[in-house]
Amino acid sequence: MQSYWHAIRAFSPSLRRFILSSALSTTVAFGLWAVLQNLFLLRLGYDVRFLGLVLGLGQLAWAMAALPAGMISSRIGLRNGYMLGLGLFAAGIALTLLVESLAPAIWPVWIIGSQVVVTTGVAFMTVNIAPYLMVVTDEAERRHAFAVFQAAIPATAFLGSVIAGLLPGFFAVQMGLSLDMPGPYRMALWMGPILCVLSILPLFGADPGKSRIGAETTANQEPAPLSLLLFYGAAIFFQAGGEGAARSFFNVYLDAGMDVPPGQIGAIMGSAQLLPIAVALTLPLILQKLGTGYTLVTAALGISLFLLPLAGGAPLWMASASYMGIIAMTTLSGASRDLLGQELVTLRWRTTIQSAVIIGLALGWAAAGVVGGWLIEEAGFGALWLAGIIGALISAGMLTGYLRVHRRVQGPPSTRQIV
Repeated sequence: MQSYWHAIRAFSPSLRRFILSSALSTTVAFGLWAVLQNLFLLRLGYDVRFLGLVLGLGQLAWAMAALPAGMISSRIGLRNGYMLGLGLFAAGIALTLLVESLAPAIWPVWIIGSQVVVTTGVAFMTVNIAPYLMVVTDEAERRHAFAVFQAAIPATAFLGSVIAGLLPGFFAVQMGLSLDMPGPYRMALWMGPILCVLSILPLFGADPGKSRIGAETTANQEPAPLSLLLFYGAAIFFQAGGEGAARSFFNVYLDAGMDVPPGQIGAIMGSAQLLPIAVALTLPLILQKLGTGYTLVTAALGISLFLLPLAGGAPLWMASASYMGIIAMTTLSGASRDLLGQELVTLRWRTTIQSAVIIGLALGWAAAGVVGGWLIEEAGFGALWLAGIIGALISAGMLTGYLRVHRRVQGPPSTRQIV
């Protein structure tokens, strides 16, 4: 434990600035936006199938933008690429909230287009996180940096979810409106662009994150590991199906399926972030015990396990506990997924494999959104959760098979270095 805190105290100023910035943005992404986006669209009069279409097409745009985002960021610097993503994310939310000022006939196209802007920003953000952390850390502090970064996500998501649960009621009272109307949700969501803009400010003094390739790598002109990129992206795709089902539709499940009021939805989704904080902080110990690869396998199996009560129509208290378990497992998978990808390749291909990770993640979430919305209407929420279980189990099987064949992939070889 002493070495753990020593590593945290030794974090560079750039790393501290990056963690602060990400904490502000994840308050929006995993808190305010995650809780209120679907509820806002439902109050505009749209059904679950349209919600699934919006989410799915947005995730598809995320996947399509990932590789170009990585290429652009390699040229302008990882920090600048991340900052560009924050700006696009803020702009996309703001555009969504302006929809009611337009003619109703163009609302669907506007909402989908705004979601594409949101997820393009997310692509620039997510494709740069792992490579930037690799640039501003050394090997001794790296796992602790990934752990603290992952712990900040549920901590700020808890804060954002609680705020998201309270703000609509506050604005409803101030505006004299009902919670069945979109106005209170729109006003609450305007905090999102404000926090995103504020999150850009700490990064101006941070390392620009120029990802440089060692001379020996450039001289060798090593070919791209295409089979590895395709395999790893596919494994992430199947795992993301289970994760995406829960993240995309759990608030809809509580609202439309269980008639839970918005304040309680925010409290439930906020409380679900508490266990992941502890999981993230113990991540270095888990990685040391299981290895990076088998930590990712454990997370996939955990997601499938915690989806089971939802598939069985669990009561509210059990559904809430299951969601907490799912979020804890996604916290575990987030760090191990990114770190394993960075360890599997040499420096030259780190941004590329992170793009493959984001493409797999985005396509998995897109499938969960589009197919999930259809499944809910045709067969109910249970079919959605069952599909998520199957996807997570397929991912766990793929990764286990790979790790058994390649047992020596737990850490980067000495030739992989940040220069």
